[in-house]
Amino acid sequence: MTPRRPPRPGARRGSALAEFGLVAPLFMMLTLGLIEGAWQTLTAAVLDLGVRQASRFGAIGSAAPDWLPAPAPASREDALRRIVLHYGSGVLDPSRLSVTLTAYAGPTALRTGVGGVSGTAGEGSAMVMYRFDYIQPAFTLSPLMQQLWGRTSFQHQSRTVVRNEPF
Repeated sequence: MTPRRPPRPGARRGSALAEFGLVAPLFMMLTLGLIEGAWQTLTAAVLDLGVRQASRFGAIGSAAPDWLPAPAPASREDALRRIVLHYGSGVLDPSRLSVTLTAYAGPTALRTGVGGVSGTAGEGSAMVMYRFDYIQPAFTLSPLMQQLWGRTSFQHQSRTVVRNEPF
């Protein structure tokens, strides 16, 4: 058996660059995917928090909460929308948020879906379904990520049903 000769100085020059070139695209896709997933998860969590707070407010029947910044909301429905946007400031864009309110007379009407009045937060003792839809564009706007996700935006939806207090 012959002893191995040590490599010449500089014989492995460039191998680190070649290895990085093989690993870098995969690493970048993984990193961008994690960033996009975190951004969309944050959007969903903020939307859910805002909807929960808005539905708590909507159940009591007052016109607007006293802590809501000026100007005063034009209607109770507008106040619900502004509450969600208040909790999502910095994340939610008002132009991408849509609100659907449907009031039902009671649990039976809600279960069957018959007799609902759309566009209103209902009267006292009504059952109200709050539905908030939000379209969040992709945070990582590279064409590669758009091909990976198969879309340029993500749709988030949060729904809740509350029974209004008698007012």
